[in-house]
Amino acid sequence: MKKGKSVLLMGLAITVMLSACGGGNKTPEGKGNSGNKPTDKKTVEFLYALAGANGEVVQSLVKKFNESQDEYTVNATFVPPDQRMEQITTSIAAGSPPDLFTAGPPDISVLRGTKGLMTIDELSKDKENQIDPSMFIESVRPVVEMDGKMWGVPISAGIAGLYYNEDLFKEAGLTRAPETWEELLDYAKKLTDPGKGQWGLLLPTKEVLFTNNIWSTFLWQNGGDYFTSDLKEATFNSEQGAEALQLWVDMIQKDKVAPLQQMDENLITQTFATGKVGMFIGFPLWITQSKDFPFVTKTAPLPKREKEATYLGGWYLTVPSGGKNRDGAYEFIQFLLQPENSAAWNIGMGSLPTQLSTMETKEYQDYIKNTPLVEPFADSLMHAIAPPPTENYAKVGTTISKAIVKAMYQKLTPKEALDEAAEEVNKLLQK
Repeated sequence: MKKGKSVLLMGLAITVMLSACGGGNKTPEGKGNSGNKPTDKKTVEFLYALAGANGEVVQSLVKKFNESQDEYTVNATFVPPDQRMEQITTSIAAGSPPDLFTAGPPDISVLRGTKGLMTIDELSKDKENQIDPSMFIESVRPVVEMDGKMWGVPISAGIAGLYYNEDLFKEAGLTRAPETWEELLDYAKKLTDPGKGQWGLLLPTKEVLFTNNIWSTFLWQNGGDYFTSDLKEATFNSEQGAEALQLWVDMIQKDKVAPLQQMDENLITQTFATGKVGMFIGFPLWITQSKDFPFVTKTAPLPKREKEATYLGGWYLTVPSGGKNRDGAYEFIQFLLQPENSAAWNIGMGSLPTQLSTMETKEYQDYIKNTPLVEPFADSLMHAIAPPPTENYAKVGTTISKAIVKAMYQKLTPKEALDEAAEEVNKLLQK
């Protein structure tokens, strides 16, 4: 553990010096003053899209902020994740947006394109404590750094990593996680046992954004990318992209180490929990669930090809244009960025901090020590890549997911499926 910690902190420190990311079903109501007595404080309207236990973490930090000073009261209101963009865009259009909003990576591009966001540069202007990009780990910055401006504040990160069933690994004589594509396939073969109904690996095979998000890690690892650098033309249908998709098709159709059925993120974790699956690719938020599995679960960085790469998700604090209390929003952001509060946010949600200062807190180091499944994700954060900053990313990703599924069902070859998707995506890029 000490070795892992030192490697993590050294790598992240170098990154920072050179450049100087749901559980639970119970949804907190998230309304009112979060435990404060009525005062003459100015109200900060905060809209957040984190449900269940994650929402409870938000509410606890809101309560702490409200009780820590006498100038502002944050009124935190929950909005279901699948309704967040409709609600925020509607409120912006109506001229009555919240003062602060939690946004995912694709959301920021959409809101920026509609001029619905205030830049953090403008928000920080003339403030005593400036929010500067160099405060954050380099890999999380591209989501919010566009056109030479900062459009949001990274508060948590969620990246893709490998989960595996250590009990099945031992039965198959496997003593460590796979480190390359070749080993991933070899391990999957050794872990597959049709007689037991046992699969080596689970892959997402449903026409949803999650499928594209996981596949993108293979695209990047193989040296490919979504678009040209100017974001005007699709390149995911390159030789590297076709090869990455061919690997998935072969694992299902040729090697038969992964099932061909409508697998989304929920069904994948449910199936893995049966103990009949060797490996799957997922995010840190499933670490808490894994404690209840009837076998030993381990995690590892994703196997690599040409380079190490993994998908970057997470949550960002954004300030909508037209908010009534920008100063209050800024003070609450500053509060959440304090290392101890940032640690509480990320520990409570099972996500990764976006600041080295948070990583170094005793609270977070104790968390890693007591929750070893987190460390491989933290070690991979410096290799994380965010989705491309295009306004139509959700549509782009869904279009690619449909192509992936067509190839998996052998309706088209991987190259044909990606070429077809590229034609549709290029039309979206021109809008």
